[in-house]
Amino acid sequence: METRRGAARCLIVDADHEVRALIADVLRADGHHDVECVYTGADALRVLEERPSFDLVLGELTTPARDDALLHQEISTRWPHLVPRLICITHGSSAGVSELRAASVPILVKPFAPMVLQAVVTQRLAAP
Repeated sequence: METRRGAARCLIVDADHEVRALIADVLRADGHHDVECVYTGADALRVLEERPSFDLVLGELTTPARDDALLHQEISTRWPHLVPRLICITHGSSAGVSELRAASVPILVKPFAPMVLQAVVTQRLAAP
């Protein structure tokens, strides 16, 4: 999946409105105008079912998406093309983080600097 700078479609998943807004602002300032924000893993699954063409999914990937299945597991199973385009944002160690690390998913611990987010997004979007 090839994306030129500024063309990425990004899905942000976070229960905290301020965090979602901050991430969206950083991504838009970096040229990613197509940014969608959702509150829960279940919301993310609904959006992905309707529009699976996102280039990047970032946020709380270790939260339950449906019936206690973690969001990253659901994405890995249903949309495997997105696995190299996942970024986990967390408050620290939580259930599922070690599994994500083992799968080479970058983990950003809140709070993080906007420049760190931009660098990780650029790196993930460059992934094949």
